[in-house]
Amino acid sequence: MSTTAVGPPARPADLPARSHLLTAHPAVVASWRMARAVAPNGTVPLALYGVYAILLYLVFVAATFPHELALRQVLEPAATAPVAVEVRGVRLGWTLAYTIDELRLVRRGADPALPLLSATHVHAAPSLLGLLRGRPFPLDLRADLYGGTVEGTVDLEPDAFAVRATLANVDVGRYAGLRLFTAGSPHGRVDATIELAGNAARVTTTAGRFDVRAVDLALEGADAFGLTGAGVHVPELHVSGTIKGGRLEVGEMNARGREVGVSGTGNVLLAYPLAASLLNLDVTLTPTAEFPEKLRPLLTLIPGDVGTDGARHPHLSGTLAQPRLK
Repeated sequence: MSTTAVGPPARPADLPARSHLLTAHPAVVASWRMARAVAPNGTVPLALYGVYAILLYLVFVAATFPHELALRQVLEPAATAPVAVEVRGVRLGWTLAYTIDELRLVRRGADPALPLLSATHVHAAPSLLGLLRGRPFPLDLRADLYGGTVEGTVDLEPDAFAVRATLANVDVGRYAGLRLFTAGSPHGRVDATIELAGNAARVTTTAGRFDVRAVDLALEGADAFGLTGAGVHVPELHVSGTIKGGRLEVGEMNARGREVGVSGTGNVLLAYPLAASLLNLDVTLTPTAEFPEKLRPLLTLIPGDVGTDGARHPHLSGTLAQPRLK
């Protein structure tokens, strides 16, 4: 093995001479002349030129950065999570906003052609003031969703959250995820507004409001109660209410169905997990003239008071996971 000879260490007295030799080197002289030719004269213009060069460097780094790979790693949940996040076509705009061509939530082990959620042209714009503080929130979001749109703002703090979202003209029939739960063909359009704020770890701090409206809802071709191709049609649906102190108060629940009408009031005491939330709702089921005759005997099995028009007034209690009628 060969070794490289090492000369005597440089003495402080030799540094000026060596510095002069370095600055006189032809490569250094040529580089300095080129920089002087490109850069403007004067201290301030030269400093501004340096800032411009740094900004240009950052722009090129941002343009060539593997944003899609980085975003996938951020969004990818644990390997044991029941849902996987898939993204395609990630780009960073000049306003530091991300644009994602397609975002999908897929249940692990299920048919990938039936995602739980599929959104296109997702636009996520962070707060520039928030970025100066080292956080992207509040984050403005917009996406195309099943023929409609969803817009909202998300603000996450270490001990608080705030969410505002608006759904407009969402086509239920284009939501393939419903096929995981029913064999029928859904139809209809949905508009909704929801505002929530609170502490995720303390459900009792949650407050907000919600308003859901739907037109021409229908589920056709589903088999129910022994009837082949049974269908449910709800031309109009409106559910609204408020959330305060972890309690969801239903101000209005009115579904004008072709076969049966549904209305109700009450509240839901929110809990964690959500399936453990307690129900306390008074419901009215009113069959119409188009209610299937084969199903009328089943109305007698529904508990609650009976009205003169054949309507039933059951009370819904229990939890979301295990509701009870009485």
